[in-house]
Amino acid sequence: MMKHMMICCGAGVATSTVALKKIEAFLDSSGLKDRVRISQGTVAEAKTRDDVDFIVSTSPVAVSVPVVNALPLLTGIGTDKVFASIKEFINAN
Repeated sequence: MMKHMMICCGAGVATSTVALKKIEAFLDSSGLKDRVRISQGTVAEAKTRDDVDFIVSTSPVAVSVPVVNALPLLTGIGTDKVFASIKEFINAN
């Protein structure tokens, strides 16, 4: 079953694009790219979506679906934990 992941940041452009590129590289290298659909947008937009399985965000966001903190993708510290969480959500039933 394909999962829907939304990547977001405050403005929906700068930091979410940096995170997106790193996540796409991870998905390619781990063979998960065909198992997830990716949307990109703002935190405000994320709060209105009801079609996503989980959110990866560089800014704090309070929603009813799981949220992965993507800040480590910008700092370079703790990226493995972010990728592990994404993989877990993609593989979850």
